[in-house]
Amino acid sequence: MIPMDDILELLMNGEWHGVKEIANRARLQEFKVQLITSFLAEYDFLEFDKNAKKVKLSPQLLLFLRKIGDIDREATKPKRSFS
Repeated sequence: MIPMDDILELLMNGEWHGVKEIANRARLQEFKVQLITSFLAEYDFLEFDKNAKKVKLSPQLLLFLRKIGDIDREATKPKRSFS
């Protein structure tokens, strides 16, 4: 997975996560996590608490990613045949 995917996957629960925690769980340097999360926050994809160094997905992005996941799961379900 690319680093952005790793970070988004960790944030899919909608909870606040510390930058250090994300770096550890995604096996990335903290600096890279800060760059990626700052970029995402600048475009309102993330909420970033700079004082606590915590981030979470914006409600809009979380909803979007969950809907995309539902569509993907539905598309990959085995089709039942009624022969």
